[in-house]
Parts: sequence; structure tokens; C-alpha cells
Amino acid sequence: RPGELFEASGLARDPRRPDLFWIHNDSGNEAVLFAVDAAANLAGTTPVADATNRDVEDLATARCPEGWCLFYADIGDNLSVHPDVRIHRLPLPPLPTDAAVPSAPVRPLMSYTLVFPGGPRDAESLFVDAERGELGVVTKGRADIVELYVADLETLETVDGPVALERVGSLDVPIGASTAQFITGADLSPDGRRLAVRSYTTVYLWDWDGAANFDTLSAPRSGTLIPALEPQGEGIAFTTDGTALYLASEGVGARQPKLSRIDCRP
Repeated sequence: RPGELFEASGLARDPRRPDLFWIHNDSGNEAVLFAVDAAANLAGTTPVADATNRDVEDLATARCPEGWCLFYADIGDNLSVHPDVRIHRLPLPPLPTDAAVPSAPVRPLMSYTLVFPGGPRDAESLFVDAERGELGVVTKGRADIVELYVADLETLETVDGPVALERVGSLDVPIGASTAQFITGADLSPDGRRLAVRSYTTVYLWDWDGAANFDTLSAPRSGTLIPALEPQGEGIAFTTDGTALYLASEGVGARQPKLSRIDCRP
């Protein structure tokens, strides 16, 4: 049902089924999670209740106290005017059984309020490193710089109020004058060893060893996404075995949203 996911943005794998992914639309749409299989067939829908829905831009799956959770990132800010952003930790929805019947709504187990040091930033990319206890946000690349910010998960779980993100550094990603290189999605491999970041046209892969070792990051490997023919690519997620990446694209005009796959074996 491409019309229901015309503004497909965030994408996350379901750890329980290797052929299942969760997607959401971005700003201006209802707060709903869509389950799709590896062939882009709609498998089910789950509403999200009691969470902010200003401009949700990305999803991440990670271990959590309850087992597995979805991190639902309301972090978009095209004009860089919002004093804070929100990320909601949701329970994984039930595995879908009927695409025509929505499951019961999921509600946040925790909601985090985050503040960028130095003022608002526009960001569309989230990853969660549960092994090292870090949540990462990658900015879109306005002002010709792509920045990485992190927050400590334990702090987010215990502090009642806004938490300041820590600026780790800038990623070696060319932006220049082209909006085609704006960063629109991120994901961490299931083994926690590779960080994938995408733009509209390119995917970048870093060997990842946590934010504390950011200064040792080598130049990323990169590959073009142009053969995928995405109308406006925004989502990215590793498969459960870490051998491939799935990509989600919004639709544009008469061009329908799209789900693609690219191999990325270590």
C-alpha cells in the first residue's frame, strides 16, 4: 500500500524475524509504525500513543531492560529552531498477523528530552549502541558539517528532565553545496562494529568502537546509492545477520516510495 507510506523515513530491523522491518512516515502524518517484509509487502500496522510526533525522522532497534525496544526519534528540525528534541523508547510491537487489522497501540516505556549544546541542530539520523551504553545522533549537514552527538543511556534512564548531548566530533563526509549529500539516516550493525550513515545518494561505513574511540576512526568506506533509483532516500537498517543494508525512500510526485537492499559483508 504505497500510499500509506508515501513519506517513509525511519527504518529498523525486527530482531525476531530476519524478513521483517519497521518503518514510519515523517512530519505531518499520524504516529504509526508499519511492518513490512523484505519484499516491501505491508505486514501490519501499530499506532504509537502518548509520544510526541512533531517531526519523527528515524528508528533504531536495540537491547533494553525489557529485552528489545524500538527507539523512536522525534529529532527533525529543518529550521533549527526547537530548543529540545525527543526520543521515545517503545516496546517492540507484537509480530503482525493481519495487514488489514492494526494491533493495539504501543506507548513509550521511557521518553528522553535532549538538548544540543550551542543551540538547535537539524538531525534525521539515530543509532543506539546498547553494548557501550550510548545513543548517537548524526546531524543532517547544514552549514557544510556533519556532527556526531552522543548521550549516555543510563543517564537518560535516570534523569528527570533535559539531558545535554555531547558533541563527539565531525564525520568525514563531504557536503559542499549539494543537498544530495545531506545525511538522512544511520544504523549500527547488530554486532556493534560498523556504523552506517546514508545521504540521498551515498552510504558510508565506519569501523565502530564507541564514541570514546572516535578520534581513531579511519576514513569511511563509501558506495553510491544512485543505482537504487530512490525518489528521496531516508531510511537505512542492517539485516539481522549484518550482511546487508535495507534502504527506505519517500515517494516524490508520481514516483512511489521504495524499499531496496544493498550487500555490505564485512
